Amino acid sequence: MNDQAQQLRQIVSSTKQVESKQSNMKIITIASGKGGVGKSNFTVNLSLCLKEHKKNPIILDADFGLANVEIILGERPKYNLAHLIREECKLNELITKSKYDISFISGGSGINEMMFLPASQIEAIGSSLVQLENMTDILLIDTGAGINDSVIKFCMLAHEVYIVVTPEPTSITDGYALIKTLKSDFTMQSKIKVVINKADSKEEAHEVFKKLYYVTKNFINSEIEYVGYIPYDEKVLSAVKSQVPIFAYDKKSKASTAYFQISKNILENNVQDFKAEEKVNWIHRFKKIFSN
Repeated sequence: MNDQAQQLRQIVSSTKQVESKQSNMKIITIASGKGGVGKSNFTVNLSLCLKEHKKNPIILDADFGLANVEIILGERPKYNLAHLIREECKLNELITKSKYDISFISGGSGINEMMFLPASQIEAIGSSLVQLENMTDILLIDTGAGINDSVIKFCMLAHEVYIVVTPEPTSITDGYALIKTLKSDFTMQSKIKVVINKADSKEEAHEVFKKLYYVTKNFINSEIEYVGYIPYDEKVLSAVKSQVPIFAYDKKSKASTAYFQISKNILENNVQDFKAEEKVNWIHRFKKIFSN
């Protein structure tokens, strides 16, 4: 019995030591005010572009139940997050590597369980997720569309939140509603950056961002940043039908060129931002956020 107690103390001690380290893993959450704006496509193609820059991103598909990431990648993962919650697999088994050398974690149907876990399971999952720091330098979290408990929690976990918006009035309005909820209602400290998707021109994209920037600055006294835009490209539709990400389908397409430029902008800006920011242990944040 004494030997078992000693072993348990050693496990707890080693876990605390791992969690106390400052992580260099960047967490980016991708969200949108409404569905159909290309959020999951953005996440997958951004991952492919980051891979081109010698980064090693992992996608967490937190759009539970819809599994858009695995559909875009044309994969059928053996395990999803619900299996980890039920202790039916380990983290390294949970991560699926796609044919495009992009790794992802399927959310599966775990949302109901994820939102109402007891503290003991939150602790266990958090301790398991520590291993991600040795597997990736950038964790991309693809949330569900709209405003709900899981979207808010995964946005609160991130260092930066990218909100994907299209020029449609409903997308702009819903995008602002999400920004307002995060910044005003939940006083989120993480940076919010905006990506304009399916724009007819650079000028239209800038006009959409100006509208969002104006209402955000004037009505909730907060600022957002412009990441870039992705032009409307008919080749994206062909790629989606083929279950191939546009960046793998045609690297020279208008959309692919835009994705690559956005990835460059992100990496150039993030180097200084990430080093300068106060590094709060993300596992500690995970446990605190998901225990509420």
